[in-house]
Amino acid sequence: MSANPITLPDVSETVIRQLCELVGADRVLTSLEERVFHSLDFSEEPGEIAMAVVKPQSAEDVAAIVRIANEAGVAVNTRGGAMSYTRGHVPVRPDTIMVDATGLNRILEINTKDRYVSLETGVRWRELRAALRGTGFRVPYLGTLSGNYATVGGGLSQNATGMGRVTLAEHVLGLEVVLGDGRIMRTGSWSTSNTAPFYRYNGPDLTGMFLCDSGAFAIKTKVHLLLEPVPKVSFGCVAFEDRVDLVKAQAEIAQTGLQTEAFAFDGHFVSEYAKHPTPPAEEKKQMVRQFLSEHPNKLRAFRNLLRAWHPKGLGFLTGLKNVMYYSAEAHDQAAADRMEGKIAAICKKHGGKAVPTTIPFGLRYGPFLNVGEIMANRAGEVNFPINAKFPASKAADAMRAFESFLAENDALLKKHDIRVGCNSLLHGHFWGIEPVIMWRRPLGPYRMHYATQDRRERSLKLTEDASRTAAAIDFRYRVTRMFREMGSLHVQWAKCYPYKDALEGSTTWDFLQQLKDITDPAHTLNPGVLGLGTH
Repeated sequence: MSANPITLPDVSETVIRQLCELVGADRVLTSLEERVFHSLDFSEEPGEIAMAVVKPQSAEDVAAIVRIANEAGVAVNTRGGAMSYTRGHVPVRPDTIMVDATGLNRILEINTKDRYVSLETGVRWRELRAALRGTGFRVPYLGTLSGNYATVGGGLSQNATGMGRVTLAEHVLGLEVVLGDGRIMRTGSWSTSNTAPFYRYNGPDLTGMFLCDSGAFAIKTKVHLLLEPVPKVSFGCVAFEDRVDLVKAQAEIAQTGLQTEAFAFDGHFVSEYAKHPTPPAEEKKQMVRQFLSEHPNKLRAFRNLLRAWHPKGLGFLTGLKNVMYYSAEAHDQAAADRMEGKIAAICKKHGGKAVPTTIPFGLRYGPFLNVGEIMANRAGEVNFPINAKFPASKAADAMRAFESFLAENDALLKKHDIRVGCNSLLHGHFWGIEPVIMWRRPLGPYRMHYATQDRRERSLKLTEDASRTAAAIDFRYRVTRMFREMGSLHVQWAKCYPYKDALEGSTTWDFLQQLKDITDPAHTLNPGVLGLGTH
């Protein structure tokens, strides 16, 4: 779509002209369609519409954009792959410049001797995966399921969870950020003159201030991530009749620390996986080749491959109520297999039954998920996830509370034809629950952009039921409040979870407000996230 930088009545001509002079008119988008699209995220809960979208190519561009915004008194929000669902980059002010960070997409250094990779924050997870392939090294956190679009920078701001070990923030060695007054700052050992970015804790941990902040304190432009040798892996996959029993197994597994991943999903998602077509033959061969290249003990490797194979593809999932896959990793295959066996024994004790490991194998060695299929399901339903994090000791209580909440709202959900699925997962030693709300509605501009053609065509046959959508959104917030009252934490606090309410009145909240004053004096960086910067 072509830029139209001057004539729109609801943008500042001076600011637009300065942005065009800085990055070029082709990198400044001002058409209404572009501004609406870039002002939405997966939630499609609208806020304000950005006055312009600008696509910088360097940290220096970002710093100059921030200075232009400061001089004009307008806000700056940053958008990466826009796969978040908590309105992190959605504007709360109409006078907002939307920075599209996907042009900051260079991988700067892969240093396997000192075990770090340096990259710009607009790099997508699929690009980082491709760059590291064949090096024998990886970042311990492997990316979000939406890694074809999601950027590393978005994961840094939202404390990304997904595939691999724990969360992304655990593996950050240092950052380059642009502060709210346009200054560029480095953290970690990299901030010391003539020192490589090999270590994070260079005095006070300044890196941590800018992680998981939803973009409140600075715009992240570069990051250094820890590398580790690619370990040997053994997969397991287990079916459970009862999801409280499944969660009890997860809680016990968390105590052992044996797992790298342990992700569970209920019957709705099981049935969706069961209908997924078998990958093309060449794609399957590529997955097998990569696995074998990383697992030189061929006898053990082929044994693991056989556990992942089933003549019906994923059809064996049909009719299963709850399924959990997990992975165990070690420096050699025998150790990984022993760890997997111990996890399997825990699952069996809680009623789990082993099934083929097709899902974890495909997620680890296949491509990232097709985001277009997530925008709406086969029934034409959109979906909206919620997350809540608990210590593992509270996992079973949280799942029981969720099931009780579903029962209490059963009549309401049936009245509006709203369905609720549920995932649960381990992040190292702690546990998370992810209810997913589903209801029929036409796709909005954000989802329509990414959706597969069949989803788009199905959407055109639907009409909006305002009462149904309102009931679904209200249900989401009530579930969130219920979990928060139980002491939950959240990833992607952003603008949907009550971060301010959870901290207000504490010294911690006072300190964060003071930190905002220091890092973003004019409160122009992404106002509203974490409940900060709204004045």
